[in-house]
Amino acid sequence: MILWIKTFFGILFQTLLLGVFLFLPGLTLNWPDAFLFLSIHFSITILASSYLLIFKPASIEARMNYDSEAQPKEDRLATALMFSAIILGLSLAPIDIFHLNLSPVFETVTKNIGLVIYILGMLLVMASMNANEFAETTVNIQEERGQKVIDTGIYSLVRHPMYTGFIFFITGVNVWLGTYLSLFLSLIFLAIALRSRINIEEKTLLKDLNGYEEYSKKVKFRLIPYLL
Repeated sequence: MILWIKTFFGILFQTLLLGVFLFLPGLTLNWPDAFLFLSIHFSITILASSYLLIFKPASIEARMNYDSEAQPKEDRLATALMFSAIILGLSLAPIDIFHLNLSPVFETVTKNIGLVIYILGMLLVMASMNANEFAETTVNIQEERGQKVIDTGIYSLVRHPMYTGFIFFITGVNVWLGTYLSLFLSLIFLAIALRSRINIEEKTLLKDLNGYEEYSKKVKFRLIPYLL
């Protein structure tokens, strides 16, 4: 029950924080698209987290066991850059739309495609957590839990499907809510962050996780099959 309560309030806080980054820079609440995004985000996260809490509670526990002291400095920087990419997109979009008008917003059809891309991104992240109960915020081999290589399901296609979900998430949100400028800058930040984070993660996994070298030879693509 405690894990359920912590998860619910964590999701609520996250949604409220996203709302702050969206509405405060624009200095307006008259933004229906942003309210729709927050509603969809909250609903998907609640439903997916409820499923994981029932069937894969270890996945939720792993994500909550965040120890910044145990996280290497370069990994903390990469993590900060990933979150910065999200914050940048959410904050720059309203500034550009309501104040600066530096770049055009996307057409309605394109915006709707962006919403679909965002939802796919969320589903990819949740599917990754469902498949890999060892996925957590820090780069860490969980020897006490008997961590092993996950090579089935979505992990049979790419080695880092959760980061693929982040790419979809940030792309979709910026197309749905943002402008060309916010999309461009967010993806630059994300590319830098993911390059650093994946290199750090793979170095650790190749060194300390039994079987990961064989897995990396079998599944050659990190993020997108046949591309990356």
